[in-house]
Amino acid sequence: MKKIFIFLICCLLICGCSNKKENQNKDEKKEQEFILEKIDNKQDYIYLQPYHNLIVNGDEYVLNYLIVNIKSDDVQNVNLELRSFVTKSYQNMIIENNELKQGNVVDYKYYKTYEYISILQLYYPYINGVYGEESSNIYVISLKSGEVLSNEEILNNFNISEDELFDKIEENIDSEDVLYSMMNIKEEGYSLYVNSDNKLVVSYYEVNDENSVRKELVL
Repeated sequence: MKKIFIFLICCLLICGCSNKKENQNKDEKKEQEFILEKIDNKQDYIYLQPYHNLIVNGDEYVLNYLIVNIKSDDVQNVNLELRSFVTKSYQNMIIENNELKQGNVVDYKYYKTYEYISILQLYYPYINGVYGEESSNIYVISLKSGEVLSNEEILNNFNISEDELFDKIEENIDSEDVLYSMMNIKEEGYSLYVNSDNKLVVSYYEVNDENSVRKELVL
């Protein structure tokens, strides 16, 4: 009976190692198969496409689509999500004589390194000259695989565990109440991206009784 039990444990260990190796091989194969190609060779890897011209607070404003110009299924989904957000924002706007009275103002920041493209779709509510707090949709695309990376995958690429990330944030965060800010980050979540200096940036929201403020920390 003891021999059978030991035999079963060995089989499970062998199967586990085999599956892990198989998954690693699949990931390596996926990266090897991906070839970085543009959809439109006349455009940069990231470019803006005008959607509507408006007046916001007396100034000319162009509501743009941002397009990631890479052949990849994941990138295609990102482009659709970016476009859908802009289209819905425009549909929900209150506009009089081409002047925005109420709605989301949408802008972008983007960064490209040899390994990543990071897209920040920034937006904030606007009502008759009053601007609300900024929010964001963030995407990080691997130029090695063409995939959108999760926080966990980004941390793995930078060889940082989430506990180590929290330690770094706690050491460097600019806050009057560090413990409260850390609790917010852990409960409300955070987003990661890579800036043009190839440094990891944490985007998070500092929440209090009155509002929620988006903040960033470069690690």
